[in-house]
Amino acid sequence: MNDLFSAWIESGWLRGLVNLILIIALVFVALHLLNLAIALIDKRFIATTGDPDRRARLQTLSKAASNTIRIIIIAIGVLIGMGTVGIDIGPALAAAGILGLAVSLGAQTLIKDVIGGITILLEDQYHVGDIILVDDVTGEVEAITLRRTDVRDSEGRLFMVPNGDVRIVANETRDWARALVELNFGFDTDQDQTISVLEGALARLAADPNIQPHLLAPPEIFGWNGISEWAVVIRLSVKVVAGKQMEVARVMRHYGLEALREAGIPVESTARRFFLSDHGKPIDATKPK
Repeated sequence: MNDLFSAWIESGWLRGLVNLILIIALVFVALHLLNLAIALIDKRFIATTGDPDRRARLQTLSKAASNTIRIIIIAIGVLIGMGTVGIDIGPALAAAGILGLAVSLGAQTLIKDVIGGITILLEDQYHVGDIILVDDVTGEVEAITLRRTDVRDSEGRLFMVPNGDVRIVANETRDWARALVELNFGFDTDQDQTISVLEGALARLAADPNIQPHLLAPPEIFGWNGISEWAVVIRLSVKVVAGKQMEVARVMRHYGLEALREAGIPVESTARRFFLSDHGKPIDATKPK
């Protein structure tokens, strides 16, 4: 019995078993230290962040980084353990390389989306609650994950945009925005009177207590800003707090149209320009019969 035990010791199996147990213990210690580091980072930096959007973004990045490090630690431990028990890891590495290549080719879209998600989070391109335009989708960001961005448009439709497809994005709620209203007038409209009336409307807008907190600059009027075959265009503009441009534009349009109606100045539109004949065909009302 002693001779068998001595032979087993001399064969190196005991030494290999001890080394394998030591490697497993080191892997568990490394994973435990990683968990402690993540908890410390979350307590010291992430949990103390006041902005909920920034906190959620940091938590997503922390989770992705920690999972990646865990996989690396376990993979290194497995490879070292295989070498310790006498298994040639060369073929295993070659097989892993081939498998990794096959997975990367099959999941290249997923990898592209994840890398795009990490880039979006790191560069802080937009937050949950922002209004963005990406591709042909405009709406409010409801969620951001490593793989996709959920955007809900004004009709309530939820678009799930892969992060890998986010190339050019317009953020309408970042820093500041501009509320714009364009009004069409006939060629024979008195420009000076029209601008004077609209200046009164913009003064009323600037004095509105519900609108004042959203304004970053005095409202402006751009005279004959454009021209078409049937009308000239006057543009009203004001710099506002990001995300408030639609609300301010609605009120600005209301004050402008109300002032024009009181002054008896007509506003041109396609509905005003065309009417239907007895046969149901559209006829240009601005041209003589």
